[in-house]
Amino acid sequence: MTDPGPAPTPPLGEIFTPHRPIDVPDYLYGRRALLYRVTDAVNTAGLHVILFGDRGTGKTSIARVLARSIQEPRDRHGRRVLYVSCNSSDDFTSIWRRVFQEVLIAPRQLGFMPNPDDIAMERLDLTKVVDPNDVRLLIAGFPNPLVIVIDEFDRVPPGNNARRLMADTIKLFADLDVAATIVIVGVADSISELIVEHQSISRNTAQVPVDPMNVDELRDIISKGFSRAGMRLERGLDVKIAELSQGYPSYTHLLGLWAGRRALEHERKEVTLADLDAAIPDALTNVTGGVAQEYEQAIQSNHAGSLFADVLLACALAPRDALGRFSAKDLRDPLKKITHVTYATGAYQSHLAKFCESQRGPTLRKSGSRRSYKWRFVNPQVIPYILLRAKQESRLPADWATSG
Repeated sequence: MTDPGPAPTPPLGEIFTPHRPIDVPDYLYGRRALLYRVTDAVNTAGLHVILFGDRGTGKTSIARVLARSIQEPRDRHGRRVLYVSCNSSDDFTSIWRRVFQEVLIAPRQLGFMPNPDDIAMERLDLTKVVDPNDVRLLIAGFPNPLVIVIDEFDRVPPGNNARRLMADTIKLFADLDVAATIVIVGVADSISELIVEHQSISRNTAQVPVDPMNVDELRDIISKGFSRAGMRLERGLDVKIAELSQGYPSYTHLLGLWAGRRALEHERKEVTLADLDAAIPDALTNVTGGVAQEYEQAIQSNHAGSLFADVLLACALAPRDALGRFSAKDLRDPLKKITHVTYATGAYQSHLAKFCESQRGPTLRKSGSRRSYKWRFVNPQVIPYILLRAKQESRLPADWATSG
């Protein structure tokens, strides 16, 4: 028997994927514990799942890897997964029509038995999907247990009935022991932003926050990713990329991809800190999601020497609480390190106020009461961009990682 030799090394663009979700379990570095938690919930009878958190924290990647890993296509009676994404024109009926259309589109790939075409013709009368019981009756026609993943649920307009009826559907499924599990995925600070009357289903749902990743989790993406690509790291590179990413794996993938490319351009297998510095312009050019435009809008000024860019950088470096908030006084130390000038809070209070106006985004949102106001970024994914711009422009303090 001929030895096939070692498996080919995958290209960097297959390992580091900043512009698309991960769907291969082997590449979901840093999130294994969370994946296990969600998988355990899906495997618990009568329990449904709600994945929520900031945009860009990897919710869709977790959901896609979950869908791929729990599918049982080789077992005629095994579990099947239906995966759909919502849009801004959806309501309850359109979401469930899309779910059932997945069976009509690709019955063989989904592996339903015994005769998926007959099921489609006889059972899937999609015009009748108007309330939770209609959904239950259609689900009852499937011969296989189902997991139904509904991604981007936050895009559904809050004014229609979808958020209330989805809670009713989860409760109905749990009460009647329907052989289907619903997984809701969406951008939200809390469950109440996704599901109306969520208290009624609290015992039937695993509510799983997907928080920004910590430094060790992001280091895992870099170290294991480059190892898989057959490349080595200069000491400290994984930490530096993780710190610049500020919890958001898309930036880790972006910086890993471009730093690796810089090394390969010089025919090296070791990725260095100098490669990271050289990669930052390309990383900034390739950031998506409108972040660059948000940044430019926030700092725009007709006056030379304006403090807007420096105050915004200080906001990005300020220590934040568990809700991502900071106070005006939290900006003093980072602003001094940036400008080498000591400013009283009154010198930049107006900047914070303007960052909350629509003319500048708004970039920040203010909460609290007089004398105890706090601010947070509307889109936290702009924070790594601010740091990368400052690093490119040589404005980032040398000890920036300990500023907070």
